[in-house]
Amino acid sequence: MPSHPLFTDKTIALSATLAATIGLEEAVLLTILNDAASLQSNQWARLHCQTLRLQLPFWDDVSIRRVLRSLIDKGLLSLQGPMFPDAEGLIFGFGSQGVTEVPADTSTRAIQQPAQPSVQPANLVQPMPGQTTPHKPLNGQWQPNEDTLARLEQHGVPRAFSWAQIDAFILQGQEQGANRNDWNTRFFRHVKNQWVFSQNDAQKNARIPERTAFNPAQDEAKPIALNWQPSADACQILGRAGIDPQFIEDAVAEFILYWSERGDAFKTWNSKFIQHVRQQWARYTSAVEHSPLPSRIVDNWQPAADCFDILAMGHIPQEFAQNLVPEFVLYWRDSNQVHNSWNSRFLQYVKQQWGKRLAQPVGDANGQQTTAKPGYTTAEASIQRLNDTSW
Repeated sequence: MPSHPLFTDKTIALSATLAATIGLEEAVLLTILNDAASLQSNQWARLHCQTLRLQLPFWDDVSIRRVLRSLIDKGLLSLQGPMFPDAEGLIFGFGSQGVTEVPADTSTRAIQQPAQPSVQPANLVQPMPGQTTPHKPLNGQWQPNEDTLARLEQHGVPRAFSWAQIDAFILQGQEQGANRNDWNTRFFRHVKNQWVFSQNDAQKNARIPERTAFNPAQDEAKPIALNWQPSADACQILGRAGIDPQFIEDAVAEFILYWSERGDAFKTWNSKFIQHVRQQWARYTSAVEHSPLPSRIVDNWQPAADCFDILAMGHIPQEFAQNLVPEFVLYWRDSNQVHNSWNSRFLQYVKQQWGKRLAQPVGDANGQQTTAKPGYTTAEASIQRLNDTSW
C-alpha cells in the first residue's frame, strides 16, 4: 500500500513509552539528540545549531531552548558550553555529567576542537531562577528572567503585554511587603491573569491577597475609606500608560463608591485602582472616536451617542448635557482652536458644569440658602442621597 502523500521527508521514530514517561516535547528532542549522538564515538556529542533547527522545523529557538532546559532539569541531559542558541553548536551528553559554562566568543573553537569535559558535582549546577534563591523583597528595579517571558509567549501572551505589567506587579509586591524566592513564578501567574482579564474585558477572580506571617499588622486587609486617594506611584504608572490625568482623577469617586457598596476588604487598593482605570480607559477610548488630525468645531456639531452613554454611567442626565451643546459649540467656534476629539472635550465640559451645578446654593422651603441636593459626583454624596428619606 503506498504511503500518505504528506510523508515526503524523513520521519521521527518516537517511542510512545518514552513520550508517556518524560513528556511528548521532551521525547521528540531527546530522540533527535540520541540519533545524532549514535553517529559519534566521543563521550560528549556535538550538533550544530542550524542542523538542530532543520531537524525541528516546527519549533522556534525559544521552544527548543525551553525543552532543552526541561531535559536538563529532569537529569536526562547535560551540556558543556553555552546554552542553545548562544553558540554555533551544542556539546551534550546523557545523564547528570555536569555543566561547564564557556564564554560565547569561544563557542566556535569548542565545536571544532573537542575538549575534555570538566565534571562538576551536581550541587554546583546553576539552579533555575526563582527556585533555590534566598527569600528577598521585591525591589523597584526587578525584572523577569528570559525563561519566564518565553513561557508566557508559549501561552499566547505577547512580550509587550508582559513588559507592560511589570510596574503594577512591583507595586503590588511592595504593598504586600513579603519576602519570597519565587517572584518569577508569581509574575507568570499575574500576567496570565491580566491577559485573561483583558481578553474577557472583566475581572473574574477578585480575591483577598495572600497573607504572610512576617508582619501581621502590615498585612491587615481593610475596607476602602471614603477619603481614599491613589498613591503617587499608581498615578505615575497610569500616566506612563498614556491615560489622561483628569480621567484618572474623575475615576476615583466611582472606584470608591463601587467598593464601599460591596464592603470587601483588601490591602492592595492601588493595584485594584490601576486595573479599574485601565479597563475604563479602554472602554472610553474605544467608545469615543479620535480623529488622527486636529480640526475646528463645525457650526452644527453634535456629540456622539456614546457620549451620553458614558455620562449616564456618571448619573448625568442626557437632557442636561444636550442643553450645553449650543454654548459649547459657540465657545470653541469663537476660540478658533483645533482638537483631535471634540467628543472628549464635551465630556470634560459636561462633567465640570454638572459639578458646578451641584455646588450652587439653592433656597429651601424656609428661604434658607443651602447647597444643591447631593448627586453622584462623590462617594460621600452618593451615600447621603441613598440615605435621604426626607421625601
